[in-house]
Amino acid sequence: MHPWMVKNIIFPLHERILGRKTFAYLRRLEKEQWLTPSELDALKLEKLKALLVHGAKNIPFYAKRFAEAGFDPNRLSALDDLKKLPLLSKAEIRKNLQEMLWKACPGGLHRYNTGGSTGEPLVFYFDRRRQAYDAAARAMCHRWWGIDIGDRELYLWGSPLEITRQDRIKDWRDALTNQLLLSAFELSEKQVPGFVEKIRRFRPKCVFGYPSTIDLFGRMAETQGYRLDSSGVKVVFCTAEVLYDHQRRNISRYFGGVPVVDSYGSREGGFINHQCPRGTYHIMDPNYVIEFLQDGMPAKPGETGEIVITHLDAWGMPLIRYRTGDMASSGEGVCECGRGLSTMSAVQGRSTDFVVTPDGRWQHGLSVIYVVRDIEGVDQFKIIQDEVDRMRVLIKVHPDLYPPDGDERIQRGFKKRMGQNVDVSVEHVDHIPSEASGKYRYVVSHVAQRLGVRHPEGEGA
Repeated sequence: MHPWMVKNIIFPLHERILGRKTFAYLRRLEKEQWLTPSELDALKLEKLKALLVHGAKNIPFYAKRFAEAGFDPNRLSALDDLKKLPLLSKAEIRKNLQEMLWKACPGGLHRYNTGGSTGEPLVFYFDRRRQAYDAAARAMCHRWWGIDIGDRELYLWGSPLEITRQDRIKDWRDALTNQLLLSAFELSEKQVPGFVEKIRRFRPKCVFGYPSTIDLFGRMAETQGYRLDSSGVKVVFCTAEVLYDHQRRNISRYFGGVPVVDSYGSREGGFINHQCPRGTYHIMDPNYVIEFLQDGMPAKPGETGEIVITHLDAWGMPLIRYRTGDMASSGEGVCECGRGLSTMSAVQGRSTDFVVTPDGRWQHGLSVIYVVRDIEGVDQFKIIQDEVDRMRVLIKVHPDLYPPDGDERIQRGFKKRMGQNVDVSVEHVDHIPSEASGKYRYVVSHVAQRLGVRHPEGEGA
C-alpha cells in the first residue's frame, strides 16, 4: 500500500473506528517536545492534578489511598507533592486490581498482562486515551529518524495475539498498514531463507523488535551467506530488552551500517523514552512523571535508582508512583537537539535467554513465559532449560487461586511450543532465587549458552 494512503486515509480511519485520538495527540506532542523544561513541568503539574482529582473521585483504590495519606489532590501545588503518596507495587496491583479500575471509562477497558522484568505476572487494563498517547509518542519518535506513519515497518516481535491469530484477517490488516510480522518466538536455520526472501520482497524502511532476536537472526543470515544491507532498511528500533553495545554494533553491520536506536517502555508502563539522533534518551515528559529512587529516596543526578512512573494519561487504570523494578539514572541538562524533554541513562536490566527445541528451533523466551503468566494464581516464576528436552518451571503460587490443572496446563503449553518429547517438571517453591549478580532472569537456558548464544550480560558485565 502506498505510504500516503496509509498515513492519510487508512490509519486515521482505523484509529477513528477504535475511538482513539492518536493524530490529535501526535500534533500536541510535536509541539510540546520543544517546550522548555519549566514549561514542561507546568504542563505535567496541570495533568497530574487532573489525574489525581480523577483518581480520588472515580477510583476506589486511590480514594482510600489518598485518605489514608492525608492527601488532598485539589491542593497539589508542586510535582514534589506527589512524594507524599506511597509507592505502588506489583503485589498491590494484583491484590487490588478491581478496585483500581474506572468502571465507567469512556470507550471501555481493555485487558492486558505481562511477565514483567521480575518474573511476576501482572494483569492490567488500558483505556483508549492511554493507548492513543502511547501510539502518538511512538510515532513522534519514529519521525526523529525519518520514519513516518505509513512507511513499511518489519516487526521481529511476538505476543499472544501474534501467536494465536496468524490468519488471513491479520495478514490483510498488516498489508493495509504496511507492516510485516516475522515471529520472534521461533528462529531456526531452516527459516532463515524464507525470512530473508520476505524481507527482500517487502523492503521495509525500518525494523522494530527485540535486540536479542534481531542480532540472532542477522547472525544466522550472515552464516548462511545472506546479506541484509540491500533490503531497504534505514534504521532499526530496539525495545523490550537491554540493548548491549555488541548487539548494536552487530545489528548495524548486518543492515549495512544503519543507526540502531534504543527505547525503553513496558507493556504496563507504556512508551517511556526514546533515543534522538544525538544518542540522548529523552523521557516523554508530557505523558509521565518519572522518579529515580534509591531505598525510597530520590537518587542523585547520575546515580542509579529504580524507575518509578506515574502515567499522566492512564485514566482507566491509573499507575501512580508505580515501581517498575528497572534501574537507570536521570540525565542532566538539555540535549543539543534542542528538545526540552528531560533525559535519562540507558536502562540496566531486563534480559532474556532463548530456549532451544529438540528439532533445532530457537524460540524467544517470551514464548514459554506467556504459558505460565496467563495462569491465575501464579505469583512468581522462573523457567530453566537444563537440556534440550528437559525444562524446569519454578513457581510460587497463591493456593486459593491456582487452578487444580495448573501444572498440567503448563506442561501442555510447553510441549505445544517445544515438542511433545520435552519433559517439563513443575516445582512449587516458596522462594524464587536470584542470580549470583543479584539480577533476576526469568528464563535461563543452559542449552543456548552451551551452543554459543551467550546471555548478553556475558559481555562487559
